[in-house]
Amino acid sequence: MQGADQAAGCEATSTAGHPAAAELVQSALRFLRMLYYRRLYLAGSIAICGLLGVFYLGTAPRIYQANAAVLVTQVGGDAWNTSLTADGVRDNSIPTFEKLFLYPVVLENALAKLEKQPPVARRDFQEVPRERWLEKLRDGLRATAARRTNIIDLSYRSVSRESAERVLSAVVDSYLEFIEKNHKNLSLEYVTILEQKRQEKEDELKQTQARLLEVQRQAGDLGIRSGGAVVHPLVQRAVKLNEAYVEVQKERLQLEAMADAIRHAIQQGGELGEHLLALEPIVGRELLMNLLGLSPQISQAAAEVERRVLENAARLETLRRHYGPSHPKVVELEQTVANQQQYLRDYQARVQQRLEALQAGQLGPMLLQLVEERLYKARAHEKELQIEYEQAEREAIALNDRMAELQILENNLQRLRNLHDTLLDRIANIDLRQDQADVRVALLSRPAALTKPVAPRKALVLFLSLSLGFSIGTGLVYLMDLVDDRFRSADELKAQLRVPLLAAVRELPIESQTGAESLFVQVHATSPLSEPFRTLRTQLAFMPDELTRLAVTSAEPGDGKTTVSANVAAVYAQAGRRTLLIDADLRRPGLSKRFDVRRLPGLSDILRSEQETAALCASYVRPTGCPQLDLLPCGAKPSNPAELLSHSRFADVIAWAERHYDQVIVDCPPVVAASDAMIVGRQVDGMILVVQPPKNRRHVVLRAVEQLLAMGVRLVGVVANRIPDEADQYGYGYGYGYGYGYGYGSTDAEDEEPEEQPATRTNITRRRRAA
Repeated sequence: MQGADQAAGCEATSTAGHPAAAELVQSALRFLRMLYYRRLYLAGSIAICGLLGVFYLGTAPRIYQANAAVLVTQVGGDAWNTSLTADGVRDNSIPTFEKLFLYPVVLENALAKLEKQPPVARRDFQEVPRERWLEKLRDGLRATAARRTNIIDLSYRSVSRESAERVLSAVVDSYLEFIEKNHKNLSLEYVTILEQKRQEKEDELKQTQARLLEVQRQAGDLGIRSGGAVVHPLVQRAVKLNEAYVEVQKERLQLEAMADAIRHAIQQGGELGEHLLALEPIVGRELLMNLLGLSPQISQAAAEVERRVLENAARLETLRRHYGPSHPKVVELEQTVANQQQYLRDYQARVQQRLEALQAGQLGPMLLQLVEERLYKARAHEKELQIEYEQAEREAIALNDRMAELQILENNLQRLRNLHDTLLDRIANIDLRQDQADVRVALLSRPAALTKPVAPRKALVLFLSLSLGFSIGTGLVYLMDLVDDRFRSADELKAQLRVPLLAAVRELPIESQTGAESLFVQVHATSPLSEPFRTLRTQLAFMPDELTRLAVTSAEPGDGKTTVSANVAAVYAQAGRRTLLIDADLRRPGLSKRFDVRRLPGLSDILRSEQETAALCASYVRPTGCPQLDLLPCGAKPSNPAELLSHSRFADVIAWAERHYDQVIVDCPPVVAASDAMIVGRQVDGMILVVQPPKNRRHVVLRAVEQLLAMGVRLVGVVANRIPDEADQYGYGYGYGYGYGYGYGSTDAEDEEPEEQPATRTNITRRRRAA
């Protein structure tokens, strides 16, 4: 047992890094063990479903299947191509012929053939009304085509071999007749249809050509299209007129502004010379000189002299830097420049005199008349240009519309030509062969039925039956496991409680109810049944911490905690350790009753007394009849056991016992019955939980462990008690209840704990029936 626990510890350590995987493995192993323990249910389910499968095989009607195969080939390849492409729907024609087998046009003809044959051919339709024969035939018929082949496989299932062959033969014959009738000389029909289409397209082509010529004449088409580098003359004319119109508008606005300025100067008596100079770009220099009474030759000579003055001045500056101011050339050039400048001053003086003469009253009206004449001409020119531009703009817009229509007509004409040429090619490629079908269907294999039935399939039925039986059996076992939630094995107990399993105690025969003779390890020290208690003592001795103060409790009443605590104390005493048993079950004191000291004072009296604890403990401790083993009885039953155990005097009792004894064992009430065990557990070094797997429900034990851990009690491990001899890994079928009520009564008979009877098969059965 110790080696098994060490191996389990190693396994837990190895899977500590993967708790989820370890838990999954544990669940799987537990489920497998559950299937093994309830294998009779599983085997029974499989056997029943297997028998049902055998019964079905023996009573189900035999189904026979007839098979056939046809080859579909296309003679005139292009005749099928109605999409005007190179390949067309050649690859899609086989599915069409495949589905044709299931259409009424073929099946009704086949049924008409069957009605003329012997009754054996209509065996599948004998119990079916005539209006449902078509549906019955379609349900039994199968037509499938292998991918990328022209072969169609046919099959029909019937309760008779001969009927299957005859029905499939009728379907094949009806199919061949339909193909022969509807696809013979089909190329002629195609030629007629295509010729009609070609004629329609040719008429449409002629109409489009005539319309195109008419639009070209209206648009004056020169072959110029949008997107090219050449612009149409009408568009060019509109652009030029627009530019001229804009320039005339600018000139008119300038003249209007100048006329207003001259009028204002005349009214205000302002200077008109600047207006005269502003007219030069508009009326011209020649006209302006004539207006001032100066000939053009004089003005040109003045301009030429002005130019030479500028040149000579620049040249004079250069000579001065090279020759100095006294050089003859410099002096000569200075004299020339002076003469030219004097000429210009005289010219400007004459112009100024003329302007002053005109300024006296003649210049203003003359300038205004000149500007108004130019303004009149500009307005007339502007009006003419506006009219011409608007006309050119309308012609350009109309031209754009006609050009767009022309482009559309050209595109349509090209499309119609292409379509017409395609139709001509199609008609030329069709093979007009008389008395031949463009599709040929050849029968590759005549309809023939298999010698063995295809249904029911023995292997499949047996496999499904056994699989169904296994599934039902597994579900039944799982449901039973949910209803019966007891622990099945030591591994399950350790995995779910997450505490070590310290020992597994078999059922102990009880030869005496009281005294030292009631301790099995005392009476049968060498019996193998006593070995678990010594194993428990060894497990506790090898704990990391010294456990001199131990408490023993259980999840429910009747689990054998008192028996375990008494025998564990006895094996400690047999090892030479002075051991004290303390009966801390103040509600149902089992130890006090076992050693027949129920009426004597004990723990409750010490806790309620105000005297010195050590003296009272020394006086109340009683010998048990076993060497090195003493007992502190329970004492009188208190009305408040939890409050007494919570008092500091209980800690003093534990401390006194630890000073005077080598080992202290405290027997506590069950966890689910009261909180006393949790109070005691906080005062000792560790607590042992006694579990009776054939009796305790899993959720009850789990709740007890959770309560102890929540209160900070150190749970060192569990002891599996009363394991039946015939049970393997705790076995199955031991789910019985045992009434054990905790209450407060006044009589001693009510205070006594019921005797812990051996959990024999008879007692277990009796208790299970009572529950």
